Amino acid sequence: MNSSPVTLLASGNSLGAYIPAMHLHTYLQVRGVRTEVHVLENLYHEEIRRKIHSTKKAFHADFSVALMGHKIAKPVDSSLNEAEVQLLLDTWIRDGVSRFAVFTGFWLPILERYKTMAQTPLDIQLIRLDACDTPSFKVHKSLYPDYNNVWLYEPSRLSPDGYIASDDMELLPYAQRAGRILIHGGGWGIGTYAGTISELRQLGYPLDVIVYDPSEVEEDDGSTCYFGTDASWNPWDWNAQGKHSFPPMNRYVREDGILRAIPLRDYSVYTDLMRNCAAMISKPGGASLNDSLSYGIPFVMLEPFGEHELQNSNYWESCGFGIRFAEWKALDYSEQHLEEMYRRLLEQRSKIIHLGRKTHATENSSYV
Repeated sequence: MNSSPVTLLASGNSLGAYIPAMHLHTYLQVRGVRTEVHVLENLYHEEIRRKIHSTKKAFHADFSVALMGHKIAKPVDSSLNEAEVQLLLDTWIRDGVSRFAVFTGFWLPILERYKTMAQTPLDIQLIRLDACDTPSFKVHKSLYPDYNNVWLYEPSRLSPDGYIASDDMELLPYAQRAGRILIHGGGWGIGTYAGTISELRQLGYPLDVIVYDPSEVEEDDGSTCYFGTDASWNPWDWNAQGKHSFPPMNRYVREDGILRAIPLRDYSVYTDLMRNCAAMISKPGGASLNDSLSYGIPFVMLEPFGEHELQNSNYWESCGFGIRFAEWKALDYSEQHLEEMYRRLLEQRSKIIHLGRKTHATENSSYV
């Protein structure tokens, strides 16, 4: 007998509130649990949705602008199309939707409305992928204490409580990995990641770089590989089957000044890169912490984006799973420190299980 359907509430504004939801969706679907993913931006007025691209571009171009935007985060109520919200609520009532996994606090006012309409008890879990409130939860501090907050990284305990991936495969042994370093700037391509690329290339490190824009791809040097999300894709788009999906990704190669885009088979090609890398360099977003734990990736952390990422950085460093880039550099880019972090990640993974197995797994089966 399968568990009741689970509705996953995500956001495309940040891939950190989208990709983990898609991982959980994939994991549960494989195990016979029906799921439905909803992306908040589909409830926005069209003109608001169109502005997201210009905001992302500005944040990518100037990290200080991104930091300022983070500080003035506010509820999204004024962005919502009331007709679309009401249609969604009516659909949930019609279908008797009762189980939710929520990846951004901006859904809370809509859930508050649904709680007054629903005729059955609701199981609503707020999946907290950071060590403290992100802006989407901070602006709804009066609401979220009434919900079941599932903290993967409880600050009072230096031992993460779970992870989210499309599967629950064992970690690849460190000695069997390709020794490449993965560098990215999160879903919006922000932060100080770009400055580390030339530095590490000069030192001869083989790199896998996730670019925000193909214009960042440099001439092929036989060692650095470039990847990126297809520019035509938006997280709020539906695929040919009318469903949300992982972003389509390309590998980019520039030879003699000519750029080629080579589509990846599917998103698992990218997760295989993570599973196989020696370290990840990025800002310490919650989804990146999850990647670090899910795939056993030592995390070299760049400048944080806001208070929550600062707390994430402190937490991961205290757990022994990560190191700040400046400190790693001062240690002469120590490979020994990376391997020690991997061993601690491996030990932690042996103590915990996938969030899907713990909270929304198939009933009466080995996944409970």
